[in-house]
Amino acid sequence: MPSATLLSLLLGAAVLAALKLSAILAWLITQPAAAVLTGVILLSSVVLLLATRVAQHADELAVKLGEPYGTLILTGSAIVVELALITSTMTTGEQNPTLARDSMFAVLMIALTGVKGITIFLAAQEQERQLDAPLSSAQDLASMNLSGSSTYLSLISAVSVLALITPNFAGLTGEANYSAPVNVVLSLVAVGLYAVFLSYQTGAYRSLFTESADQAQWINNHPPEDPSGPQLWPAVGLLATGLLLLVLITESMGQLIETSITDLHLPSSMGGVLVGLLVLAPEALNAFQAASRGEVQRSLNTLYGSALSTLCLTVPAVLLIGTLIHTDVILGLDPLEMVLLGLTLFLVRPTSGRVTRLDGLVLLVIFLFWIALQVG
Repeated sequence: MPSATLLSLLLGAAVLAALKLSAILAWLITQPAAAVLTGVILLSSVVLLLATRVAQHADELAVKLGEPYGTLILTGSAIVVELALITSTMTTGEQNPTLARDSMFAVLMIALTGVKGITIFLAAQEQERQLDAPLSSAQDLASMNLSGSSTYLSLISAVSVLALITPNFAGLTGEANYSAPVNVVLSLVAVGLYAVFLSYQTGAYRSLFTESADQAQWINNHPPEDPSGPQLWPAVGLLATGLLLLVLITESMGQLIETSITDLHLPSSMGGVLVGLLVLAPEALNAFQAASRGEVQRSLNTLYGSALSTLCLTVPAVLLIGTLIHTDVILGLDPLEMVLLGLTLFLVRPTSGRVTRLDGLVLLVIFLFWIALQVG
């Protein structure tokens, strides 16, 4: 086991033991805002360190198993971490009926604008750098698998509109949510659609989610510096251990995040932003690693898979939790957020399989504008 991995796992285990076996978390929540914020920052740093290890071993498994199985492992981790955070906050902190909505919207904005913008920029830059000459034609550009990307985005667009926009106009309740029968239908549709998609992605339509022919040829012509394949079972064990520590630590952070936002008088949507950042940390790192090697579709599979699983699985889960603990769950976004989501879904829609650095920069502009609105 590499020393860096061992040290990060030992640190994670020590932090988890302190959180679970002592009263430090309960004590920290009662402290002034500055101390609570410091605790959030320190725990977030540990989570990001573990996320780096998780991304590394998920990357090794992706190489060993091939697409789309490799990134499905990382996609599963995203939803587990998110549900742990949201459940912890909903059941232990003050009631925040918009937390799940804010978290899902944050995951969409971070994945589809910030992380995707960086990955496209990295992939396009690496491929153009290898040319060592001006582009002679569109064939020189990095390319995605257009069919697979379009399928992902069609599903993401459909579920996000049904879950996050339509409740504002349904008029079934006094708030931006559905009635109980419609919530049941939405949950069944979301889970059923995701199950069917996974069966197709790993079965009849698997080829749609692998690298395009042109991109695969470019990767074959520029192999990685270390062509030796990783060992399967050690990578599985290290990934599972890191992910378990990650989930248990983030589960303990829910109430701390909510307390820090309340004490600092920040907008409630900031809770969703923090959840989204922690949820997507392993996926973002994995996507960056893949993009730097020119693996465009693999990086997009990671991002799109996280966004789709967040929508299809988080919605039913939070609606169920809300019913069990008698807490309202508001799904409909505010008008400004609906505009940003609509613009994002429009911009990420692929018009061709080729990508340039300018495509990435446009998405990063939207991401930075969204962040500015959150903190401003």
